[in-house]
Amino acid sequence: MNNQSDSNFFSAPAIGLIVGDLGGGKDKEKGGSGLISPFGIDLALMLGWTFGIFKTFGFTFTPGIAIGRMGFIVFSVGIHFNRRIGLGIVIPIFPIWG
Repeated sequence: MNNQSDSNFFSAPAIGLIVGDLGGGKDKEKGGSGLISPFGIDLALMLGWTFGIFKTFGFTFTPGIAIGRMGFIVFSVGIHFNRRIGLGIVIPIFPIWG
């Protein structure tokens, strides 16, 4: 039996979808910073490693990379449900390209 299954803490790879620019105010000529922008909403991809607590519902902390027209090192703070799906706020730390 794996001793890690008894722990309330976990870590796992994370893949996320970042939805941005919902509030408007972006430059329409330059476009947004996401990979694609259907209906004016920027969508980007986030890859990282998540650290969380509790099995059914809890908090997560995820350092990662946001991939879009502009690349960023990011940090996400959020919540998870059954260690499978979650919602979070992405905080850009440092631009990589773009």
